[in-house]
Amino acid sequence: MQEIGKTKGWFAVGIGLIVAGGAIYGLLILLGIGFAINQASAEAGAPIWAVLLIPGLVALGFLVLLAKVIVDRLNNAEDDHYSKTVDK
Repeated sequence: MQEIGKTKGWFAVGIGLIVAGGAIYGLLILLGIGFAINQASAEAGAPIWAVLLIPGLVALGFLVLLAKVIVDRLNNAEDDHYSKTVDK
């Protein structure tokens, strides 16, 4: 992104705040889910972990596909060429 004038650096600050907020929110969600799972396993026993395996597999698959997209984009010379040469 091209930055000019008085707003130079605001993009980095904005993205940093968004990432920090998302990280804190994600951490609190994980802590809450962990607490809920511990409470549920105390009442139901070990079978609760088997039920949580399915969403865990889905989340793992999503992360693998996300990593694939990022690696493919970083290693694609054609995308780099167009981003440098196409008029904006």
